[in-house]
Amino acid sequence: MARQSNNVNICTFNCRSVKNCQPVIAELCSMHDVVLLQEHWLLPAELPMLNNIHSDFHSYGLSAVDLSVDILIGRPFGGTAILFRKSIADKVHVCHTDVSGITAIVLDTDMGPLLLANVCMPTNYGDSESLELYVDCLSRLHALIIDTNTAHVIIPGDFNCSVGSRFFDEFSNFALENNLIISDMLHLSDVVTYVSDNFTKSSWIDHVLCSVALNNLISDIMCFR
Repeated sequence: MARQSNNVNICTFNCRSVKNCQPVIAELCSMHDVVLLQEHWLLPAELPMLNNIHSDFHSYGLSAVDLSVDILIGRPFGGTAILFRKSIADKVHVCHTDVSGITAIVLDTDMGPLLLANVCMPTNYGDSESLELYVDCLSRLHALIIDTNTAHVIIPGDFNCSVGSRFFDEFSNFALENNLIISDMLHLSDVVTYVSDNFTKSSWIDHVLCSVALNNLISDIMCFR
């Protein structure tokens, strides 16, 4: 996809291990201005390797593992990160969320400040704790929107919910309450964003939320497989 000087091309990718996907991520960087990664599976000490994926990109990432105590807390399976071009670094302001499932930046644009939040939402295990974690993560996203008070919002990523699934009502209500459009569902149809390792299950669980004004400016949304 060719970049245009007056556009910002954004890509979201659930990589399921940066270490196994570095060439793919580097290629995505060459085609986009901002690349959002979910499930990079890196430990805190390994996060600097995100800066080495593409020479033209800086990075900001959070690990799903807590090393603040003597024993490991959490699993390496998780974490989010944002890679952005060095050429736009002076327009990027990192938001420190301290939640591994949410990394965010504010991007200065001609239309005003834009909040770009990258998410990897909790998985549905069918229990009450899963639902509580999901609702809590949405609450943190809502607080981020309020605290940054930006003119525009884009939230792409792995929302771990498809139409008719257990979390979808919570997801839809969050979008409605924050005046956000589920843009991917307007631009795409019958797509698959997740396939299980044994190829027996597939679903559309990755989405793009954005404010109304930005949704009207989106030139295209593409799903790569």
